[in-house]
Amino acid sequence: MARRKSREKRKAAFLATAAKMYDELEAWYDAHPEATFGEIEQAARQKRRALMGETIAELINGRDTGFKVEAVVCAACETAMVFKGYLGWTVHGLEGDTRLERAYYVCPVCGETFFPPGSEAAPARGSLE
Repeated sequence: MARRKSREKRKAAFLATAAKMYDELEAWYDAHPEATFGEIEQAARQKRRALMGETIAELINGRDTGFKVEAVVCAACETAMVFKGYLGWTVHGLEGDTRLERAYYVCPVCGETFFPPGSEAAPARGSLE
């Protein structure tokens, strides 16, 4: 059930996504042979933003989504919680939009829900430049 990937699998996913982006840019340029540098740059910028978002998602989701093999115990009634799947949310960043996922658990007795630690994106620190 866990979605962890090795570093090599995360890298392979990145390279496949980057290759797809490059092929899409080649196809765009084939369809717009008279494009100016600025138009090519704009097309590349849009693709780069998508690539960055997917890269960040692969990096984070491929390491840990909060899934636990051992039972998660409900803080309210101490019953073993049930894994219900993954819930996702989108983080809008400066370099791209990223879809993150976290494991989601529900207590079958009291209905308490649980997202493992790390489900909240921490605010960026440092310069935005």
